[in-house]
Amino acid sequence: MMLYPLMEAVRSSGDLRNVGGSDKHVKDIACPDGCVMFRLTARRIGAENHFISKTFS
Repeated sequence: MMLYPLMEAVRSSGDLRNVGGSDKHVKDIACPDGCVMFRLTARRIGAENHFISKTFS
């Protein structure tokens, strides 16, 4: 449930620091019981952004 809004924030060129991230494209997330930490890191893959270019069908 937490990953989808974060993915949408990154996809729309958002800044994860606004939602508690440690860097513009890095956010650490704890599992519900707090035993495991996950790090979400976004990186460019060079593909066209279909949300900005309006080329999606």
